[in-house]
Amino acid sequence: MKHRIIAILLILVLLLAACGGGGEVYVPMPVLVDEVAATYEFGIAFHRGNALLRDQVWAALQELSADGTVSRIARYWFGHDPTIIPPDFEATAALEEEVRERAFIVGFDPSSAPMSFLNETGELVGFDIDLARAVADLYGWELVLLPIQWADREFELASGNIDSLWGGVTLTDAVRSRLYYIGPYKENRQVVVTMSDSGIRNLRGLRGQTMAVRSGSAAEVALSEDITLQNRLGEIDQREVLYAALVDLEQGRIDAVMMDEAAAVYFIRTGDAAAFGGRLDLIMSDEE
Repeated sequence: MKHRIIAILLILVLLLAACGGGGEVYVPMPVLVDEVAATYEFGIAFHRGNALLRDQVWAALQELSADGTVSRIARYWFGHDPTIIPPDFEATAALEEEVRERAFIVGFDPSSAPMSFLNETGELVGFDIDLARAVADLYGWELVLLPIQWADREFELASGNIDSLWGGVTLTDAVRSRLYYIGPYKENRQVVVTMSDSGIRNLRGLRGQTMAVRSGSAAEVALSEDITLQNRLGEIDQREVLYAALVDLEQGRIDAVMMDEAAAVYFIRTGDAAAFGGRLDLIMSDEE
């Protein structure tokens, strides 16, 4: 956010200088193209067979949806409430087994703003982080937030290192078939970000262009399922995280980035490219 404010102030200075000299200055900004590339949904994954924990978390979310907590968290992070959790004030009371105290270990992607990411001080924050905290608070659980390598997410879950996989888990067909999940709790549309001076206004405008996607992401799945778009592109640039891709986009080194809509809107609004993997060294320095 601080970087975007500084950028805006510099733009204003340039505009004032240009007006004084009789010229005009145009500064390109990141924008969304008009078309949506694909639509999926977000879910929360658990160990296959752990029905008790799955049901407890889903009941808590339904109750938190009913009392307005989910909507409050959503409006803070998104500016509106796009969640689709059915409200039920009696959901936790209807559970067949008593909810006991426990440590709830949740694995998160630390580069998935605004769902789960590291802020400038290295704190793990985001919509899903706040949602997990609300669930833990409701039951009196100790919440353990564990940043993980997103490429290793299914191994972390299967090995028992985490109880749940949260934070941008897109319910693709492959995920639905492999993982034990609840939801959906939010729609996840795949959109394309470009620069305002690129001339790209829709997906057809990507012909011959270079577009980046994150490896293992819903964007990569969407692109793999859209042969027409694949053939239209000049080059597909796969990245482990989107930080450098977003910087390259603003510097004109690539033409577009496909990503989650909530992430794209967050980036356009704040300019915080580092929230998409640029602060991962903070985790490594803590571990060392």
